[in-house]
Amino acid sequence: MSNANSSTHPLARFADFDGTAKAPRWVIPGFIGHGVVVISGAQGVGKTTALLPLAMTAAGLHGDPQLLPPHWRHVIYITEDIEQAKRILAGISSHGGLGIDPIRVGERLHLVEAVRLDPKCVVEVGQTYRSQFARNVSGVAVLPLVVLDTKSAVLAVDDENDNSKASDMMAALKQGFDGLPVWLIGHIAKSSLGRSEVANLSSRGASAVEADANQTLYLIKEGEKRFLLQGKTRFESSWPELTITSFTATTSANDEFGNTETVTLRWGIAAPAKQSRQEAAKEAKELAKQVDALTLHQDTIKAVDDAWQAGNPLNRSGLKSKLNRNSAAVVAMTDRLLSERWLIEVTVPTKERIVNSKSSFIVSLTAEERETFLTDGSLPPVKKLVPDSWRKVSTSPVPAAAHESAGAAA
Repeated sequence: MSNANSSTHPLARFADFDGTAKAPRWVIPGFIGHGVVVISGAQGVGKTTALLPLAMTAAGLHGDPQLLPPHWRHVIYITEDIEQAKRILAGISSHGGLGIDPIRVGERLHLVEAVRLDPKCVVEVGQTYRSQFARNVSGVAVLPLVVLDTKSAVLAVDDENDNSKASDMMAALKQGFDGLPVWLIGHIAKSSLGRSEVANLSSRGASAVEADANQTLYLIKEGEKRFLLQGKTRFESSWPELTITSFTATTSANDEFGNTETVTLRWGIAAPAKQSRQEAAKEAKELAKQVDALTLHQDTIKAVDDAWQAGNPLNRSGLKSKLNRNSAAVVAMTDRLLSERWLIEVTVPTKERIVNSKSSFIVSLTAEERETFLTDGSLPPVKKLVPDSWRKVSTSPVPAAAHESAGAAA
């Protein structure tokens, strides 16, 4: 920097350019950069169980080889639930099978109980963190990472929807935290959105929070999986998202009265997705298609069997009406099950038909009945019987003869 002495106006400190580019400053290589990073997730998505272990990766304690930084940094993790944080650390270090030394965890990761303060008061602690935890590696200061979990538990802002107040808060974090990297954890505005709608995701509160951030990330849950998605960045990331794999373990612990109870420990480990988002979406679509086909398979057989058991079996049109599904899909599934001999059409003799549209009805076969049918073409006699609901009612001449005899006697 030129003209950078203390008497120079802050906006008159011109940066030198020598024609070369520098790589981004990373906290998590290829994914999370230096600066103030806003990370948002839905209520109950498991933000702490995913992000505290990721902060441990920044501290060089564990992690996917692609995410581990070349030089670890201290982490100050400010949390509204110290005991939950301790359970997460205990789960990873003692039950994660990663060979992490708990003593080293305590040396590199420093837990602080959240206290809600004015942002200008919060950032004053930055000087303390820098002087106590900055590391010098080959003449480069590796600054400690500060995690605020959550924004509302640490930063006292009267109205989170006020853009002016939000801008003041972000300016305090970026300019007053002594240049330390900060993860600001909060909530997303709409919890119903998924990975494919990342462009529509946003943090709850004033838009200035995201607009003034160096980077934004979103923690999303789809089914049983969680993903940390890239939002706004000032660099080209190596991956659009990380996959969070969840783990649990149980251990015995004493409560406040000294009584022993079983405690469940839960944490998540982040790793780059093995598939692109498009590939994952295609796979999910194909899986959903398979699940839907299996469900239709089961629903079709059940509908046929239930109707037959009730004495009013279905034909093809009746089955199509019975299932509240796409008609073409039902027809295709019916044809498939008939060709595979899980369903059989039983013909109603012409003389017994009530109407021509009821020329045959459908019955289902068990695995054993199907095997027999494929072997010798025989059906169980009970399934070949035409039920009364599908037969003409035969009128016997006996009652009429009796009536005539009674008339003659009179």
